Amino acid sequence: MNLPSPLDLSGRTALITGSTRGLGASAARCLAGLGATVAINGRDPAVVAQRCREIEASGGKALEAAFDVTDRAAIADAVAGIAATRGGLDILVASAAFYLTKPVEQTSDDELESLFATKFSSAFVAVRCAIPHMKARGWGRIVLVSSIGVIASGGRAPADAAASGALATLAKAVSTSLAPHGITCNAVAPGFIDTEMTQRYRDEPGNAAWIAGRVPAGRWGRPDEIGWPIAFLSTEAASFITGHTLIVDGGITSSY
Repeated sequence: MNLPSPLDLSGRTALITGSTRGLGASAARCLAGLGATVAINGRDPAVVAQRCREIEASGGKALEAAFDVTDRAAIADAVAGIAATRGGLDILVASAAFYLTKPVEQTSDDELESLFATKFSSAFVAVRCAIPHMKARGWGRIVLVSSIGVIASGGRAPADAAASGALATLAKAVSTSLAPHGITCNAVAPGFIDTEMTQRYRDEPGNAAWIAGRVPAGRWGRPDEIGWPIAFLSTEAASFITGHTLIVDGGITSSY
């Protein structure tokens, strides 16, 4: 018996913010691998175009969506443009972020505002813009990239933990109103993942030994180990999962 795969995203359109590198880029590759047309976002149009070419070279379909996620009008214009070009928007993955490791008393107003504008406010605005298009189709998937700081920050990155917690709360808060419209909203909380953004932390003396001894899996995670869970939550296979924060951390938060 040949049944349609609930993992098939052919014909679906996805916008992934912050997708020229790291977890966002991995999510874009995974979504494209399942058949979705992915809109690649970043501030540098040349880098965005290059990532699109890479996805297309692998057999996927990609659109260029170069804009600054801290520009709310640009988010609205991008979502509207993608929906107009593709006849709608099915999937939103909010993964734009940067990592700030400073104690509260050393975190400036500018740093705090920049972090929240990039990681939380951009996601909130993108969700607000995407919802009408998803409601029009009676189907949608929203995935917000949080972090294990929602459970165990270790005190090293309090501002990032707060922004991550806000994302997880947002996913839960909007999920109930969206569920009757066939739209799910979830968060993914990565642990220690090997990306460009974490390179300088991986290079710090003693970190390799700490990870090996502290993370039950004994290693840093790979970007695709976040990308595939995001892709799964974007499919029909995850249609009854909403308001959930999926921890993907090699077991470290279970060991606290």
